[in-house]
Amino acid sequence: MSDRCAHLTPSGGPRHRQTPGGMTTRRLLATGLAGALLLTGCGAQDAQDALVGIKAAPPERTESAPLDPEGAAAIAARLVAAAEAPVDGDAKAAAKARAQVLAGDALTVANAQAARAPKAVATTELAAPKAPTVVAQSAGRAWPRAILAATLEEDTNTQFLHVLMSRKPEEPFRITASVPMFGGAELPALGDSTNGAPLLDTATKEGLALAPAAAVAAYAAALAHPKPKATEAVAVDDPFATGLRTTAAAQTKALGKLGTLTQVHAPLLENAVTFRLADGGAVTFGLLRRTDTIAVKPTAKELVLPAEYAKVTGKKKVTKTLTLQNLQPFVMVVPPTGKAEVIGATELLVSGKGQ
Repeated sequence: MSDRCAHLTPSGGPRHRQTPGGMTTRRLLATGLAGALLLTGCGAQDAQDALVGIKAAPPERTESAPLDPEGAAAIAARLVAAAEAPVDGDAKAAAKARAQVLAGDALTVANAQAARAPKAVATTELAAPKAPTVVAQSAGRAWPRAILAATLEEDTNTQFLHVLMSRKPEEPFRITASVPMFGGAELPALGDSTNGAPLLDTATKEGLALAPAAAVAAYAAALAHPKPKATEAVAVDDPFATGLRTTAAAQTKALGKLGTLTQVHAPLLENAVTFRLADGGAVTFGLLRRTDTIAVKPTAKELVLPAEYAKVTGKKKVTKTLTLQNLQPFVMVVPPTGKAEVIGATELLVSGKGQ
């Protein structure tokens, strides 16, 4: 943004390539990675040769994973491929196709992506088969049941984590979260994939340094602008938090005497999923909603909006306020002791209003 003229600069958040149906396109690397292995944000190919004989859990062990490794891998491969497959039909057909594959936060984000994407083009092209790595499964034979899988986007060497959920016996598995890990970030081991990783209540502490929901709330408050709330419970030096602070500071400086920028992050944890880690910690998949509000000061006649903001608001300029909404899927690790940390996140601008 120029210091003299009020041309706003869009935030530099990660962007995804989209299919005509509004789905995110990723190239996935087929790897064999046992659930007990450490998963990192990039360069995970060296784990390909680490797979040893994985056997189906004995049926009498009710605390074990509900599916054998082959069954879980087949479900993960089918859903990831279906999520990326082109859709033959209009926007209504695309929405129906998404609902057959996605649920929860993943469906919320995909629908928001589709709302901003160009009109779908009919196609009958089939997606190439994918082979995600199954990192872990939930423990026990009861519902809900969950599968944690990983894929690698070869173009960017970005590791993605996917949560697949079946909440009741008559409900098939759906992808409920898909989040990219930061480069160099690590997902601690979840234990032997045949034993299963217990699902935890995101709102309760359960032997952790603090409840995952409380950790997410502390992280959200620490990202506020211009008055972040300091916290000792969660690390806020990850690439995502650092990028948000840098962009907010740049926009505030660019606005100068023309306007003020306020950013608030609200946790949306209705569909959050939390797995127990092998070390007693937990990993939580959830969603934040970021609201940016720019108030035009009396000294400014108007603010000219960049193309991205103009498209989402339907206005080329504002004279009073500009409000923007972003969805931010994230992955957070909460240890038994010490600070929680976010190991992956992204964001999508979904709506806006200008006056």
